[in-house]
Amino acid sequence: MTLLCDKEYPNGMLTDNFIKKALSQLFCENADETKAKYSTYELSLDAGFELIKYDDKGNIQRNEKEESTGKVCANPGDTILVYSKEVFSLPKNVYARVNTVGQIFMAGFSAENTYVDPGFTGQISITLINNSNRTLTMDEGIPLARVEFIKLSDEPSITHKGRNGVRATKVKQSIDKELTSAFEKVELKELFDEIKSSIAIDAIQKKSVRTDIALSRAYIKLVSDIDSINTLLKKQEKKIKYWSWLASLGLGTASAFWIDKFGLTTIVAGWINSDSNQPMWLVVIINIVCSIIATFIYEKVLRRFIK
Repeated sequence: MTLLCDKEYPNGMLTDNFIKKALSQLFCENADETKAKYSTYELSLDAGFELIKYDDKGNIQRNEKEESTGKVCANPGDTILVYSKEVFSLPKNVYARVNTVGQIFMAGFSAENTYVDPGFTGQISITLINNSNRTLTMDEGIPLARVEFIKLSDEPSITHKGRNGVRATKVKQSIDKELTSAFEKVELKELFDEIKSSIAIDAIQKKSVRTDIALSRAYIKLVSDIDSINTLLKKQEKKIKYWSWLASLGLGTASAFWIDKFGLTTIVAGWINSDSNQPMWLVVIINIVCSIIATFIYEKVLRRFIK
């Protein structure tokens, strides 16, 4: 592996002109000098990616890299490992800093900013976490990160061995079995009540940030939908009540008419007033009272059928 010549390249961060000049030494595949801008080089996204999953013991499981899709897809809460299309071949006296571009964050990803040690050979990987409530898709070749190249004053005593030299994680993972067991025993309604009462409490905040966001947004959406449904139901209930009373009034009036037609009104009037000729006002009042009583009876019957 070569060194960047001290006579041709200054120590410190390389500008775009020096990056273009040293391009064949910084990368061994897929480099494009038009991507060297200002004092950085813009990396492109490769098509392959790994979805990081966890087994029952909480250990990381990585899927095989997918090469042929041409797209990188991450569902809500997914942690994925994406790769640069460019293949690095850093000289032993060059160090690089990698900063993920802003559009990755704006889309809803949390992304790591990483580095490339002197002597590293291979594609670099960046860990992305989909913290949104949407499936995020990226096409192969889009801007992934900007790289700063720093020429060192001397060759380090130890240089990187390439991707085979990537260290295994020292972080131990585990699954909260108590939480899992608790959720399995809780009814759906109780679960949402619990979320409502503790969404901003430490008990929820201590869990995965991605789960917090997903649950919060799901709950907010659910509450909004329930409020909309309740509003519609109240409107519908008012309409039903209105038409129920209107129908009952019609049936009550018709019943009073038939009661009068069969002479029952006259019989009732005779109980009240013994005169042979009943005054018209008394007959009208009796018909109105019969209509009101019948209307209330019909309304109760109709409401029972509607329920």
